[in-house]
Amino acid sequence: MKKFLALIACLTVFGGMLAAEPLSDDPFEREKFEAEKTSTYVIVPEEQHITDKNASVKIEYSPIYDEVRIYYETLYVTYDRGEAMNTAIACLQDFEKEYKYHGYKYLKPESQKYFKDDRGQRKAQWSAYVKFTR
Repeated sequence: MKKFLALIACLTVFGGMLAAEPLSDDPFEREKFEAEKTSTYVIVPEEQHITDKNASVKIEYSPIYDEVRIYYETLYVTYDRGEAMNTAIACLQDFEKEYKYHGYKYLKPESQKYFKDDRGQRKAQWSAYVKFTR
């Protein structure tokens, strides 16, 4: 009886291997698949929900992992952490509706960074790393 069950299991595995679609040997097709798998899209939301005229919001979206990095950037003198968080939450909710997700969670704590841009202006950047769920 054990031998019979082992034979059935082996035949099932072998049949599954035969039915599986093999990967293409075309190098261009594999390269395209790898590029799509690891691609990240930069999205600038149409409605940014900002009250500071110097601020901007940018979203980096990795569709294969359903992960988003959101950045809120403004001048250092007009930076308000609460406004940055409220703006980011509003943009994430819009993103959630547009791409048909049902929720999200933060993968890392939010971070703040202060720097000078290429024109010598002092800037502040608030960022968060988020994972969406379907």
